[in-house]
Amino acid sequence: MSIINVMEAVVREKLNTMLATEDCCKCEHCLDDMMAIALNKLPSKYVSSHNGELFSKLDAAVRQNAVDINIAVTAAIDAVSKRPSH
Repeated sequence: MSIINVMEAVVREKLNTMLATEDCCKCEHCLDDMMAIALNKLPSKYVSSHNGELFSKLDAAVRQNAVDINIAVTAAIDAVSKRPSH
C-alpha cells in the first residue's frame, strides 16, 4: 500500500501556474525551496493511492483551503525570489 500527500501535487500545480507569470529563478533548487516553504505552511492531506473515494473527498477539502494554498505559494515565491539559496 502506498501513502501519498496529495497536498504536494496541489501545491506543485499551483506553483507552476503562478510561476508562469513571475520573473524569478525557476531552477530545480529554487522550486524545491518554494515547495518546502509552502507545504510547511499547509496541512498535510494523506491518502492511500489505491482508494479513489478518498480523492473525491479530498478535492472538497482542498477547494475549501484554496485561499490558504494561494497565500502559502505566493509567500514561498516571494521568500525564495528575495533570497535564493542556489
